[in-house]
Amino acid sequence: MSNMVKVDSNYKTVPEFVLKDEDGNEFSSVNLLGKYTVVYFYPKADTPGCTMEGIDFTHLIDEFEGNVIGISPDSCNAISKFKSKRGLKVKLLSDPDKKVAEQFGVVKDGKLIRSTFIIDPWGRIRREWIKVSVQGHAKEVLEEYKKLVEEDKKISDNIKVRRAFRGIRPLPLSDEDLKKLVEAAHLAPSCMNKQPWRFVIVRTQEKLQQIHSALSEGNYWMKHAPALIVVYTKNDFGCQLSDGRNYALFDTGMAVGFLLAQATQMGLVAHPVAGYDPLKVKEILGIDGIVITIIAVGYWGNFEMLNEKHTQAEQSERNRQPLENILKII
Repeated sequence: MSNMVKVDSNYKTVPEFVLKDEDGNEFSSVNLLGKYTVVYFYPKADTPGCTMEGIDFTHLIDEFEGNVIGISPDSCNAISKFKSKRGLKVKLLSDPDKKVAEQFGVVKDGKLIRSTFIIDPWGRIRREWIKVSVQGHAKEVLEEYKKLVEEDKKISDNIKVRRAFRGIRPLPLSDEDLKKLVEAAHLAPSCMNKQPWRFVIVRTQEKLQQIHSALSEGNYWMKHAPALIVVYTKNDFGCQLSDGRNYALFDTGMAVGFLLAQATQMGLVAHPVAGYDPLKVKEILGIDGIVITIIAVGYWGNFEMLNEKHTQAEQSERNRQPLENILKII
């Protein structure tokens, strides 16, 4: 069987399969990875509805970048003749026992239901049509195909909305939500998969007050946060590379980035700071390593406690250098 990668996702993923195409060559679910693909199931080759559907997809094949696959219970010989006779440009696959159709959930009482799926480069099923009416269907699929591709090219709204806000409400957070932030961080990549990041969630009043005493004066606002996440690492937790590259620091930074994105998705502010006494923090928490940052976590909307400078910053437009100042394409 294939080496299909399992993707944790809110979407259904394509089942693993291996079928033969119109030329008798094997085609597996792995061949779908790395591109957007339309997979449609049709009942029988060379019947009126199935012919119209194949021709309609063929007329639009270039706009689908050639990535349209039709699957039916017909034999390889039958789909080969069908493709040649009708001048079809879609790839056809033979599913004689309807096993793959069953995996897609398009078989009822032994009969194949005409259905279509759009699959993304990660093998996730992003759009589906069950019990398809052929007339105008290919154009409808193309509209959704183009819309999906454009949606995925956009910068994530969570990245756009994320800001280093300070107006954190002192509302309690559940252990489950806090753990979820760290779980997201823990999915970050790392050199040799060493996973050098370490997190301490501080949420009891006693420990919070102790950490507050280590904060710089400008980080007074963090004292309103219901939780602080202390992030640390050690040199020997990660890769030590040429030219003094301590990759534990880079890897831990990436993990923090994942945490910030997850927090934004969950409607939380997650604001990392550098203004604290690292030696005092290590003493308070018994940490042996490098304290990279402290992240204040909580819900947004507590502006009354902010000073004038921070109130203005909270309401300001995002300030970024022009892209040409930080990017070179050669």
